Amino acid sequence: MDELKTKQGLGRVMPLVGQLSCLVRCQVSEACHKAGYPLTHEETSAFMVLHHFDGLPQSQLAHILDKDKASVTRLMNALVKRGLVGRVQDATDRRVVRAFVTEAGKQAFIDIFPALRSISSIAFQHIPKEQIETMEQVLRQMIGNLSSQSQTTPQKS
Repeated sequence: MDELKTKQGLGRVMPLVGQLSCLVRCQVSEACHKAGYPLTHEETSAFMVLHHFDGLPQSQLAHILDKDKASVTRLMNALVKRGLVGRVQDATDRRVVRAFVTEAGKQAFIDIFPALRSISSIAFQHIPKEQIETMEQVLRQMIGNLSSQSQTTPQKS
């Protein structure tokens, strides 16, 4: 069984996950442009992460996006300038800066949501619900397995 897991391991799965991630990011970015929010792929990625993890510390955003702190600061500056995202110092630790989606950012998400729903429908067409549920369970298990090695990955409540 271990040999089978090795042959079907991350070397086979990660290129597919990466390709899917790239396709989704590109299509979401295109949807943002069409809705009047001309965001780069990187800005779109940061904005979508913050939509799901509102109040996330910038250091964790950097970890999720696999970017250095300076790159995340530039992304945040662009999103703040557009009025989609704001920053606040953490109430208990003033060294921590948290990012949150502004009201304008929430409206932007509402404006692009129909396109996001369409992207999702296309991605999941012809895939039975049971397979989608299994895929979600497997990905969550893999994330859990790898997250147990690190305390910096946020858990969505």
